[in-house]
Amino acid sequence: MESPSLLLCQGLLLTALLLACWNTPTTAQLTIELVPPMVAEGGNSVLFVHKMPLNVQAFYWYKQKDPTRSYEVARYLTPDNTTSKMPQHIGRRTVFYSGSLLIRNVTQADSGLYTLLTFNTEMESELTHVHLEVHKPVAQPTLQADKTAVTEDGSVTLTCLTEDPGFSIRWLFNHQSLYLNGRMTLFQKNSGLSIDPIRRGDAGEYQCEVSNGYSSKMSPPIQISVTSE
Repeated sequence: MESPSLLLCQGLLLTALLLACWNTPTTAQLTIELVPPMVAEGGNSVLFVHKMPLNVQAFYWYKQKDPTRSYEVARYLTPDNTTSKMPQHIGRRTVFYSGSLLIRNVTQADSGLYTLLTFNTEMESELTHVHLEVHKPVAQPTLQADKTAVTEDGSVTLTCLTEDPGFSIRWLFNHQSLYLNGRMTLFQKNSGLSIDPIRRGDAGEYQCEVSNGYSSKMSPPIQISVTSE
């Protein structure tokens, strides 16, 4: 097993070689997959490495801020001892022996181009890139009703209010997706729900869920009661 001082020297050597190797043309052997493909602030993102070569001696993750400047996110000097091949934690980031990088509790500042630089035992380098985009989560919607106590055969109108453009809306009844019957009508791009005439079986708890494809939030519930005339 290599001594810590030797590993340090190797690390300094690899860093010194970075500029020389940065533009070295290599045959791409790696692919990096974003898991999940889209992530909102507060979520976790894995830069999942496929087909890491078996003879990798060390690898570095960099976040490139512009064409001439980048900063190191994480590094891994491959240990010889199998029991030492454990994830390494750097703040919100965890780098795995497989090359994959986990970023927890992402923010929009984490958006950008990430570069994986690998060196094999022959000191040959390879660069692979992936772009991570962190989206804003949706705000919690609010639900309004023109009335919450309704007489049977009357009507009620519910409106889902949200600040997010390009959203989709799902309606829930008693914590389950609402099944629309012939007495129910959606309007204003599904943000409004009308029940006319209303029946005793329609009494219960209503909510709306807003989604923008990256995150979703539910409104606080509204209880609708239905009484006989």
